[in-house]
Amino acid sequence: MQEVFYEESVSMHDERPAKRRYTVFTVFTVLCIIFALFSLLNIMWMNVSEGFTQSVIVSLIFWGVSLILMVAAAIFFTIKKHSFFVSYDYTFVSGELRISKVFHNRKRKLLYRLEDVRLIKIGRFDSESYKKLKSSPDNKEDILTPNAEAEEGKEFFYIQASTNVGKKILVLECRLQLIYTIVRYMNKNILESEFNRK
Repeated sequence: MQEVFYEESVSMHDERPAKRRYTVFTVFTVLCIIFALFSLLNIMWMNVSEGFTQSVIVSLIFWGVSLILMVAAAIFFTIKKHSFFVSYDYTFVSGELRISKVFHNRKRKLLYRLEDVRLIKIGRFDSESYKKLKSSPDNKEDILTPNAEAEEGKEFFYIQASTNVGKKILVLECRLQLIYTIVRYMNKNILESEFNRK
């Protein structure tokens, strides 16, 4: 069989909310570092020449805990601030659909690697078939786009797939070309019955 390859990416249309969150988390990171340094200075300047009295021990514990919490918070905010700029890559390589999440154009995380036998149904988002599948308790939905409205030339589609953790409804924002590429490769018709009625 002929090798088939198709790749598509979807990024955020409006980055303003993500930029605001990034700025807020950056400010929190700087504040945590300042408070951590302040806690460290207090520990270093503590007068223990008279021995470890109860008040000295209480102060050491307080500033030590503050230091640990501020360092942990600074690390958390530093890591988390990049997670607001999200995009997704959809790649179909002869019989396998790969969906990756990309953080701030730096870090890529493979979310799904689905062989063609795991794909059950494909259709348009908000169709009657989609609503029936979503109402079933067996299916868990996973939105794999950062946008609430589709980019020009793209639409929202769903792919029902069998994953290692059960059936999933994967919502993608892509061109019709990706759907036709997947369907053309399949030996069975997995399009919902009303797909071409739009």
